[in-house]
Amino acid sequence: MMNNNSTTNCEKKPIIDNDEALRLIDLIQQGDSNAENELAELGSVFVKAVARQYVDKGLSDEALIAASRYGMLRASHKFDKSRGFKFASYAVWWMREAILQEIRKKENN
Repeated sequence: MMNNNSTTNCEKKPIIDNDEALRLIDLIQQGDSNAENELAELGSVFVKAVARQYVDKGLSDEALIAASRYGMLRASHKFDKSRGFKFASYAVWWMREAILQEIRKKENN
């Protein structure tokens, strides 16, 4: 049975706006440091969502978010939009890698 309630029929909003991310990535790759801050602001929910997957792994919430943010910004410098991938799909690997690297550092100290 279909529910015609408007709140249940709306499209799911993407965690990061790909078009806006691509615009900012172009600026970042041209050396615009202000665009890095804008991307970090745009992707703050995305950064927190990835970081949240690693709670109770030995890092504080702040350290997880910082590592996740670092990974996203690193991905923005390496991203090649001509390959046809969404930025979030590409960035999540870099974000997880940055978090795991911080966890390993903490475990080795």
